[in-house]
Amino acid sequence: MRFLLAILLLFTALHPLAARAAPPAPLLLPDTGQQVSASGHMLLLRDPQGELGPAGALASPGWRALPGAVSAGYTDDVLWLLLDVRRAADAPDDWVLRFSNAVLDSVRLYRLDGEGHWSLQEAGAAIARDDWPVDARQVVFPLRLNAGTTERWLVRLHSKKSMSTELSVWPRAAFDESSRREYLYYGLQFGTYLLLILFHIFFWRMTREAHSGWYLLYVCTSATTEAFTIAIPQQIFAMPNWLSDPIVGMSLCMSLAVGTRFSSLQLELPELLPRVTRWLAWISCVVAVAGACLVLRGKYGTGVLAVQYTALPLIVLFIGTASWLSWRGHRSARAFLLIFGIFYAGAIISFLRNMGVLPPNFWTNHAATLGAFVHMMLMSLRLNRRYADLRRAKDLAQAEAVRAVRALNERLEEQVLLRTAALQQEIGRRAALEGELREALAVETRTREEQQDFVAMVSHEFHTPLAIINTTAQQIARNPAAVWEKTLQRCQNLREASGRMTALVDEYLSADRMETSAATFRPQSCDPRKLIGAVLAEWPEGRVEAHWGVLPAQLQCDPGLLRVALRNLLSNADRHAPQVSAIRVQATMHGDAGLQVTVSNEGDPLPADEIPRLFQKYFRGRIAQHKPGAGLGLYLVQRIAELHGGKVMLDSAGMDGVISFSLQLPA
Repeated sequence: MRFLLAILLLFTALHPLAARAAPPAPLLLPDTGQQVSASGHMLLLRDPQGELGPAGALASPGWRALPGAVSAGYTDDVLWLLLDVRRAADAPDDWVLRFSNAVLDSVRLYRLDGEGHWSLQEAGAAIARDDWPVDARQVVFPLRLNAGTTERWLVRLHSKKSMSTELSVWPRAAFDESSRREYLYYGLQFGTYLLLILFHIFFWRMTREAHSGWYLLYVCTSATTEAFTIAIPQQIFAMPNWLSDPIVGMSLCMSLAVGTRFSSLQLELPELLPRVTRWLAWISCVVAVAGACLVLRGKYGTGVLAVQYTALPLIVLFIGTASWLSWRGHRSARAFLLIFGIFYAGAIISFLRNMGVLPPNFWTNHAATLGAFVHMMLMSLRLNRRYADLRRAKDLAQAEAVRAVRALNERLEEQVLLRTAALQQEIGRRAALEGELREALAVETRTREEQQDFVAMVSHEFHTPLAIINTTAQQIARNPAAVWEKTLQRCQNLREASGRMTALVDEYLSADRMETSAATFRPQSCDPRKLIGAVLAEWPEGRVEAHWGVLPAQLQCDPGLLRVALRNLLSNADRHAPQVSAIRVQATMHGDAGLQVTVSNEGDPLPADEIPRLFQKYFRGRIAQHKPGAGLGLYLVQRIAELHGGKVMLDSAGMDGVISFSLQLPA
């Protein structure tokens, strides 16, 4: 038992040493003048309380091998890195240690000399820029190394921002050359951003277009976030950490709300999914405000993580919605997938690097920058093209409006001339009927309207044949010995004028009989195909183009009244259709063995204010004022349809160049 107890005590005493990770191979600085990465050559120690010094950290048992770069995400722990460095014999003397993350709050480098003392260099966002050992945008420590000796370095890291960084050791000359190229690259990049901002400020002030205004905010927030993330303003203006952290945090929070709104506009979601768009806007604004409040209260990591964890599902939602719309043929969605897909990919890679899922390297460090830059260029091209399309559409619309106004003016001038002549003839009659019309108007408005329409019909339709009869009779009386052919022609004119007046009287009397009694309705079984064919046979060949569908074998109707209704529909179409175009008649079965006959003709559109009065008795619209007719045709069709228990409808008012009426009769 004593022996076992001794072994247990010995194991307990040696356990911390056994738990300590074996140091990896030292980092060898070559003589090629190339930079080398410290990834794979470091040990990592977490110091949750941040109380350890270099000696205490070195003696701590919690070291573990770090296979790659530092990638710890957002953490309040202090991280210690242990690194052994050896310089090759022919390598340069002057080197620098560079950290890829430009916004680390505190970075300390402890170097152990031959006498066991620690030398300290310190930099970071929480340190005044004047106290940095090297004036650079990220933390850089100058080093002078002796050949043939191995140095031990301890690096202490602490930051409320993402603890993700790559350590690399550079020859001083190579670092200076790389810095010059880097500043040239960033100068070109942010110069492009500045040109974009200035251009879209000018563009937005000219157009006041919503897409341009939101894109201007979008570029400003993205450029601000990117500039402060790589610490260029902090270096140029020696900006303290208490000022730069709230700016970049507020910019990140604002980017969520602005990006959500701008992405919705690009997908045209306010028109397609208005309720979803409002909810997305409210959610993004609430999270952005909450994150900004947390950042201003000093909880930077919590606020930024809230924004980023909200942005990820929004990205998935937008990509999924764009894919669905693209599958349905939405052109804006296809452009969205290309332009925003590049930006979202860079943002996701950067987020995974900040969270410690992906290791820091050149591609993960610059994924968001490259994605945002390409995204901005493509987005600018898209907005310019969209504005050009809008301008072309506007120009076409204006040209079409000018043509329409010109045509309307010409028609109005013609109508004014014709109406002026007609009104001059009617002034005398209207003056004589003024008292009677006023009395009728007080009794019933509809009676007055019908009376006015009837008077207009009589004055127009009867005046012409009466004038023809009077003139022809005078010619025959003055010259009874005229050539027989002229006398025959004059007699023919008399017959045509009297026939026109007789037809008008018959049509009026038919309407009057239909109005006074329904006893004339005598339904019986008939063949609709034969009935319609008999009516169509009354028209010249080629004037009517008929299309037959499946028709009921027998229909219960009044054949005589149905012929009158069909004849009136065809006569109405014949008066208004150009002579060069055919009247189209389509007969099909309606409902349960009912009948529907559709009559269509080409013609000018019907005025919108006249459509409700088309089936009114004696009503004749402006288009029909100078064509023969009594204003009873459509009224008779409606009355006959009602007697059969059916209806007549206006299917098309001519907006597309076609006027169409449908007569529907039940079984």
